[in-house]
Amino acid sequence: MSVGSSTLDTHHQMIFDCLNALHPLLNQPGRDEDVRAVLAKLEDFVLVHFSEEEQAMKKAGYPHWKAHKELHDRMYEKVFNLKADVEHGRALDAVHLFEMVNDWLVQHIMGEDKKYMPFLANGQAAPSGVWKRGNGREF
Repeated sequence: MSVGSSTLDTHHQMIFDCLNALHPLLNQPGRDEDVRAVLAKLEDFVLVHFSEEEQAMKKAGYPHWKAHKELHDRMYEKVFNLKADVEHGRALDAVHLFEMVNDWLVQHIMGEDKKYMPFLANGQAAPSGVWKRGNGREF
């Protein structure tokens, strides 16, 4: 599932590690605090990863980086909303969360992320600077 960038590939692995940490918590009573911790970590990882990936795409001249950023914004909102639900005591369907993120990552990495690989290959795509999400939140 490599995209040709050791930094971005490491980020993808960290997100998968969050999913692996979430898996044993699925449908386990009394594990809400553990689920919250995994969701907080996942939110942090996607914020950093999305920011750096978007910077790399833009710097590399990938022409569809804005559309790709919109996909990131939608995914971040899903993760943020799920985390907010848990923090406010609302029930979380952990199985649904796991399936949603896993499916999205696999489809996103294997589909959308592979599209920018040729642009990163030029070696000019090191992330630089700070980006803001669609909701105005900085990284």
